[in-house]
Parts: sequence; C-alpha cells; structure tokens
Amino acid sequence: MKKRIFELTLEDVLNMKASNLKEIVKKSEGRSVMAEVCCEHQPLIDAVSNAEAAATFGADFVTLNLFDMNRPFVWGFRSENHSTEEKSWIENRFRGLMNDIDNKENENIIRDLKKVTGRLIGVNLEPVPSGSNYNTGFCANKENYEKLLKYGFDYVVLTGNPKTGVTIESIANATKEVKSICKDDVLIISGKMHGAGGDNVYSLDELDSMVKAGADVVMVGAPSTLPGYTVDFVYEQIKRIHSFGALAKTAIGTSQEGADTNTIRDIALWSKMAGADIVHIGDAAYSGMSLPENIMAMSIAIRGIRHTYRRMCYRK
Repeated sequence: MKKRIFELTLEDVLNMKASNLKEIVKKSEGRSVMAEVCCEHQPLIDAVSNAEAAATFGADFVTLNLFDMNRPFVWGFRSENHSTEEKSWIENRFRGLMNDIDNKENENIIRDLKKVTGRLIGVNLEPVPSGSNYNTGFCANKENYEKLLKYGFDYVVLTGNPKTGVTIESIANATKEVKSICKDDVLIISGKMHGAGGDNVYSLDELDSMVKAGADVVMVGAPSTLPGYTVDFVYEQIKRIHSFGALAKTAIGTSQEGADTNTIRDIALWSKMAGADIVHIGDAAYSGMSLPENIMAMSIAIRGIRHTYRRMCYRK
C-alpha cells in the first residue's frame, strides 16, 4: 500500500494488517499522530466519546486507556442509533446514561468505533507484577491477547500506568507472548512514557530487548517530558531503535497534554527532530483526554494545515 497515514480511507482501516500499517507509518515520514483517551471517564464533550473527539481533532491512531477487556465499553459511544423523537432535557440525559449502561457488554464496540471514526483503534495492556490486584481487564495476559483479535483492535500498546510497577523486562516478555498469539494481525507498540512506578531512563540493552521480542514500534518519552530527555538523548534512543528495523514513538504522558498549544508544538517538533515515526499525546488533561486543540496543534506542527484538515474531515 502506497498511502500515507493521513490518506487512509475507512476501507483501508477496516482491512489493515500490522505489516502494512508499519510500512504506511514509515512512508509518512514522522507525520503520524496518536491520541490516547480514557474509556472510564465521563467524556469531555457531552454525548460524544473521547475517542470520537480525538479523531475529529486530527488523530490517526486512537489508543484506549483503561479499556476493560472483560467488559468492553467506551463511555459516551453509541453503537446503535436511538430514537430521535423530541424529549425533555432530563429524559434525554437519562436515556444517554441508560444507553451507556446497555453498551457495557458490547463485543462489537471496537469495530463499530472504527466505522464511526475511520481511525485505527488500539488499547493499552499492562504487564503488572505477579500477585498484583490490578483489574485483569487491563492486564497483559493470554486471555486479553486473544481478545485483541476477537474485538478487532489494530494495535496494542504494552506499557504501564502510574504506580503499577511495570518494568521494561515485563514489557519485553509480554511483547514476545503477544507476537506468538497475534502474529501479523496486530501492530505491537512496547515501552513506557513515564516511570510507571519504576525507572524511565532506558539502557540500550532494554531498547534492544523490546525489539528482539517482536515489537514493531518502541515507545520512549518525548523530548522535555521527562528529566534529562533532551532532543539529543531521544535521538540516540531512536537511532538505536531504527537500527534494528523497528519504528519509534515519542509520547507525552506526564500531564503536559494539558499544557498550552505552544508547548505542544515545541514537543512535537522536537520529537520529529529526534526521528520519531509517531508522536503520541496522552489522556491526562480534562476528563480523560488531552485538550482537543492540543491534538490539532500537534498535527499542524508536524504536517501542516493541509493534511491536518484533511484528517479532521475525512471519514469515508
């Protein structure tokens, strides 16, 4: 496929394979935008899921955080068309709440979300330490790897939320397990955007371990998002990742997703200078997503208004 990420049609998205997606990102020359959103928060925009909002403001990839693989649900998303007959305000709000409750066990929700947004949809899974009481629906385990295929996810991000104690070693082990189960059907992104309860400065051996385990993309913190993460430092990390044939993603995951647009533009440009193939903005601003204008600012910074507006408008 010769298309770039911002040229994909709905048909392209619905028939995507990991190997094709990796090549598409590579050909896009650092102009791929990923936005992470939280599924279990009431959405930022009334009656619109955060995933839909992120897509509308220019994201190519939408990553679902705290998506429960045991109870598939995205707050604010309606998989079915409901009656449009005129109701009072309170009746409509109650109807919306009941519809959200009805959609908590919808195994088609990811495929439906892709059809509505026209975007590639992925999910965070976390290889937490053994014995953890963390919700199993968020964990990296065999049952959830099989559900990646069952639900129709395009990619998985093997990472750790704050205070989970996830390590690079556990991420590498999970990467190998996902690859053995999902093979070429799911793109694997491995790494951390912050400490997650452990170290966040990778050695070169740790970067190597994730690639050798089967990661298609390795994630590191974006320049200026972590102490000591200069453009030169991140460049050296990315150069190492690329030397093994993998792609690199820089991530904003330290609540700077709620900073002003000038800060986001700078981080996006520094990420591109460092060689990032994908630039990621996290979910920790308001109500489970970055400020929508920051997604657009990031997109404009790395690919201009022409491709940003195309991505915002194109759904077919």
